[in-house]
Amino acid sequence: MREYLDIIRDAVNGERAYTEVLEVTNFHRIQASTGYRAAAEHVVKKLQADGISCQMLQYPSDEKTWYWASKSFKEWDCKSAWCDLVVPQRKRIADFRANNIAVVQKSFPCDYSNTPLDVVMLDKGPDEAAYEGLDLKGKIVFIRDAFNPYMEWAFSKRGAVGFITDFMREVPGIRARSDLYDIRNYTSFWWKDTSTEPNIFGFVLTPRQGDELAALIRKMQAEHEQDASKPACPQVVCKVESSVYDGYLDVVEATLPGETKEEILIIAHLCHPRASANDNASGVSCAMEIVRVLKQLQDTKQIPPLKRGIRMILVPEFSGTYAWLAGHEEILPNILAGFNLDMVGGRQTKGYGPLTICGQPHANPAIVTDAAALCLDEVKKNAPSSSQKELVPMFNSHVSKYAAGSDQFILDDPTVNIPTPMLGQWPDIAYHTAADTAECVDPAMLHKSASIGACYAYLLSNLDAADVPQVLAKTVERCAKDIGEIVSESLEKQVDLDETFARLEDYEAFYLHTCADMQTYFTAEVYDSQVKAVVSQYQETISQLFAQAKKTLLCVEKAEDYVYTPKTDCPAEYAYVPVRKYRGPIMHLDDFIQGNEDLNAAYKSVVAHAAEYKTSLHVLGALIEYYMDGKRSLGEIARLALLENRAGGIELVHEYVQLLVKYGIVEVAA
Repeated sequence: MREYLDIIRDAVNGERAYTEVLEVTNFHRIQASTGYRAAAEHVVKKLQADGISCQMLQYPSDEKTWYWASKSFKEWDCKSAWCDLVVPQRKRIADFRANNIAVVQKSFPCDYSNTPLDVVMLDKGPDEAAYEGLDLKGKIVFIRDAFNPYMEWAFSKRGAVGFITDFMREVPGIRARSDLYDIRNYTSFWWKDTSTEPNIFGFVLTPRQGDELAALIRKMQAEHEQDASKPACPQVVCKVESSVYDGYLDVVEATLPGETKEEILIIAHLCHPRASANDNASGVSCAMEIVRVLKQLQDTKQIPPLKRGIRMILVPEFSGTYAWLAGHEEILPNILAGFNLDMVGGRQTKGYGPLTICGQPHANPAIVTDAAALCLDEVKKNAPSSSQKELVPMFNSHVSKYAAGSDQFILDDPTVNIPTPMLGQWPDIAYHTAADTAECVDPAMLHKSASIGACYAYLLSNLDAADVPQVLAKTVERCAKDIGEIVSESLEKQVDLDETFARLEDYEAFYLHTCADMQTYFTAEVYDSQVKAVVSQYQETISQLFAQAKKTLLCVEKAEDYVYTPKTDCPAEYAYVPVRKYRGPIMHLDDFIQGNEDLNAAYKSVVAHAAEYKTSLHVLGALIEYYMDGKRSLGEIARLALLENRAGGIELVHEYVQLLVKYGIVEVAA
């Protein structure tokens, strides 16, 4: 197999992929929009011109349609938007045609081109009580932090018609506001019920513009206090030519047929504003290069034909994946694995982190991470080392634990069961800003990423019994690394032995089941005769590694008499068995509220409780749902989810599940 992986790697063309990046970044690709549709149509034509079977699929996008546990939303189109400062002097501060990120995406239309609006700065935080007596009716507010906490009171309740913001998301250790002082932050509304929500608009400034506006506001306030004849605040005129309406989500689908009905899925998201180059024109271009190269190499007979077909989908992130899955339920059992390309071309000399393979959640162990790691090894063979005896990489890479930040969060759910590693880059200094342009993308990195994806797809498509030891060797390698980290943390931080042993046993079960997943790729006859004994040998090696780790800990801790007893009991209130009534993980918890005040209060309580634990409810919630198989008790679900999440408590897990019961999407088994 390595011979074919090398052929694939050498056939991938990073410059060709970079050309695709340049073309895709010309489109303003907001989810469910005319700009996204134009980009999708462009990609379809390009792939069809290469002789690849490709089509664009459409799914209704409105506020009534649900795709499994994901509520859809309305389509948006924007033709023009601008905002001019007119008092004290005229100056354009935001222009959609000059920079698409200058308007808050999905802004509603407005026309104040001949009606100046007072600008009122809200710089005391989002607590309404801090602005008692402040008149906002018919005015535009200037918000300097995330705008969502202001939505409940500043617009519907207090009558502000829109806002201006200079908020820049800071990421500790990666970027500060000053690093992107002349850059606009990608900002968007995510409407859920436009009949009841304030139909407002917004404009985005750079931090420099924001500081200038704030200084102007303070200056004019001070001058007005000294001389009441002077204007008390700046004024702007603005106009947004947009429309929000029932429309469609568009998904690009391409297929390379195999000899069987089984398939490997390649996925990347096509959405985000112009230019959004690394996120995620890079993933789209690599996905296109993968199917192009694999077709070319088959046509020229440089590699054997695919045993399993390869299907590529380019989606609006999350929403398009839910829609596509819900529309293809009949073929999902045939899709054995996936590969998600998300932010894979950033120049590592320009603030972009290692090319990272994100592994599987413990609730869905599979060999996919190790298959991807094996392909990474091949692609890393770049240049002779100082000894001239080995090849070393010329780029940074990493294999990490599970992350839920992209579409693999849906595919990895056991109710979907398409085990999917994500290939991505983090840190990303330009993430979700206007700085994410084609200049940030490196053709050499595109070559690495597309090579890994193409090798991965081909490896799993044509996996042979002879390949099993090489893949499982990566499983053992990752296992040893995790054991080392657990033991080191236990010794350095003096972690309780019960907790350490519980983690070790959880990881041991995960890696043993990972090996067992090899059975997925072979017929029963081939597995029993050629693969089973090899898998058993690697499982034995893994168990020996864990046994040795426990002995080492007991020796170092001078606790040879310690006996670990798994905690299987839990309070009676947590002994119930929750049963999911939906497929796929929940995308947005608040989608289920539908104006119900009791549900809204319960939702806010869970969010606040998670914040107390300093944990992401999105991530912990997904892990809870993954373990909710209709057999495990709440206590067991909590134990497993908290072992993996490393933050939270059983009370929070119980509160979350009870919220889902209130939503009517989880029931308690009799």
